[in-house]
Amino acid sequence: MIANIEFYTTPDGDVCCKPLEGPMFILDESRKELIAEMMVAIKELYPGAFAALSELYSKSSLNQNYYHYKIVHRFIRCNFGEYDALSMDVGGSGQFRMEDVRCPLRGECKFDRLICHARLETKLSEREQQVANLLGKGYSTEEIGEELHISPYTVKRHIANIKTRLKLTHTNQIIAKFSKE
Repeated sequence: MIANIEFYTTPDGDVCCKPLEGPMFILDESRKELIAEMMVAIKELYPGAFAALSELYSKSSLNQNYYHYKIVHRFIRCNFGEYDALSMDVGGSGQFRMEDVRCPLRGECKFDRLICHARLETKLSEREQQVANLLGKGYSTEEIGEELHISPYTVKRHIANIKTRLKLTHTNQIIAKFSKE
């Protein structure tokens, strides 16, 4: 799961990635794992931005690696462009911390408030609701995975999505909220 990473854009338009633990690297098509994780998060949490980006880069869709790279690259440039050593753009639990990226086309670009300043889908998916309810009942990540027949990694991804959608920072907050329901 993507976590603890800072993104920033160079003056040349390259996207740099700086994990909390590790060296900086430039995002390119070879970073398939990071791109795949970002694709899942964008699709699930920002469906409007995902639809716009998919349409924008549809001519590249026959080359899936390049197509996914272009979507993730643009999303990062529009939402995480500034270097900030004090808080990671993707937190420890996978939550996105969007930034107000300076753009010369702000207010004129047809993608402003669609891709840039992407709208978070705050409604929990059916599976996220199931995970939240099981957390509220005291189930562990492993027990939730067994109950729902999904991997612990997928459970963690759902927990990160729940935190992002509900603007929570700790799993204990999910437990407290859903133990009452």
